[in-house]
Amino acid sequence: DCIDSELLDLVFASLKHTNRFVRETGYMVCCALVSIHPRDEQTENKGHIWSEGKRFADVLERGLSDNWSQVRMAACCATRAFLLGIPAGGRDEFFPQILPPLCLNRYYIAEGVRIHCQTTWRMLFSVSGVKAVEQHLDSIVPFYIKQSEADNHAVREAACACIAELATKVGSDPVRLHVPALIQGLLICFEDDSWPVRDAACAACGNFVAVFAEECRAYIDRLMPLFYSNLEDNIPSVRQGAAVAISNIVRAYSSPLSNDVIAKLSELLDAVNSQQDDSSLYSDLSKKPAVFGVAMADDPTHTNQVMYSCGSLAPKMGRGGKAPGAGGCSASHHFKRPSQPWERTDGAVRLFMELSDVQGTKAELIKMIPKLSSATQKRNFEHHKHMLETIFKCLPMIFRRLSKNKVKPYINDFFDALYYGLKSDMGLLKAASVEYLQSLSLLLGPNILKGRIEMTNYDMMLYVQDAFPETVGM
Repeated sequence: DCIDSELLDLVFASLKHTNRFVRETGYMVCCALVSIHPRDEQTENKGHIWSEGKRFADVLERGLSDNWSQVRMAACCATRAFLLGIPAGGRDEFFPQILPPLCLNRYYIAEGVRIHCQTTWRMLFSVSGVKAVEQHLDSIVPFYIKQSEADNHAVREAACACIAELATKVGSDPVRLHVPALIQGLLICFEDDSWPVRDAACAACGNFVAVFAEECRAYIDRLMPLFYSNLEDNIPSVRQGAAVAISNIVRAYSSPLSNDVIAKLSELLDAVNSQQDDSSLYSDLSKKPAVFGVAMADDPTHTNQVMYSCGSLAPKMGRGGKAPGAGGCSASHHFKRPSQPWERTDGAVRLFMELSDVQGTKAELIKMIPKLSSATQKRNFEHHKHMLETIFKCLPMIFRRLSKNKVKPYINDFFDALYYGLKSDMGLLKAASVEYLQSLSLLLGPNILKGRIEMTNYDMMLYVQDAFPETVGM
């Protein structure tokens, strides 16, 4: 009886307050209100709580998209209480509004929000979640595209992950009509300042090309330079994601595109030959003393700006390569370090591994194995051990996928680098070298491997015994 329109108006007004603590508390109050008055306990839907269901849906939709993770979390709790307080047959009227942000938050960067929304999703749909998405694609797709243009980089990343999900988990026929709009949104995110957004956009485009090859054919000329840019990125996971995406494109379109990819691969494998001795990170930045200052109280760049969670890089990371002048805990910033030659070769090695599983490219890849072995000899720069680690991680898969008889003549060419890796003081390189040694034992047989090592570099036998004696049958 105490819950009337006046109280609800006050609570809903608090959800628009500029102070995020007020908004967070407001959503916690909403959660309490719908929890103590579930809809199925009110005869004929009477009472102020459920007569204001449309307004509740409006504020929950807004709260699930708040820039502050704490507010999102409170809105997630209120959303769960609201939807579970309604009989299953009565929830459909609110799904067009609430389902899109709830679906997106399953991939949100804040772990509490992400796990809570995933649990809510299972509680609502059990095993029928895909069907629910298909039924509400007309509201979900525009929301995803809008969120891919959000100022918050974490939201853009989640939107790209959700778009990728549409290609891999939802039926192709319902999504097919939305492919052009979704690809356009991903193309913008592909040039994002934030590398996780670029990585997610790259993976999503690769998934769409694999599933909707004909619909995506018109965008290949725009996509390929972006894929190659990611393949040369200074972030290892971005390079790996680009390698997977490019292999999907080669599977989908084959030649003549595969010929262009092979040519690019050959070029990048040779890139390390131009690597300078100094490969230190951020070597291109100024070494001069920085200038610091204090923001003035009346500085317009710090007044009436969108606020983000503390620690968020959202104000720094511009969407589509354009840094917004946003406020918050950080100043505007636009920065991406150019990749170095060894990083481009590292990306090529990853692409080599992914292409080794694609029919029609294996003959050309076998011819380029000497380029791989040549890259292992380039050790004049500081970060050569990172590149060697990647090579020894990829070689086992490459040799397994290519013909055993075709790769056997090249195995000895890597023994010098293998010896170097086994005695390295870098733990990750040493572990990758041991794993490569194990793969050779399985490929050739332990006794044949032992004979090859003894003939090529007998000093390596000591490290082989210490690192993995059972591999060579000793």
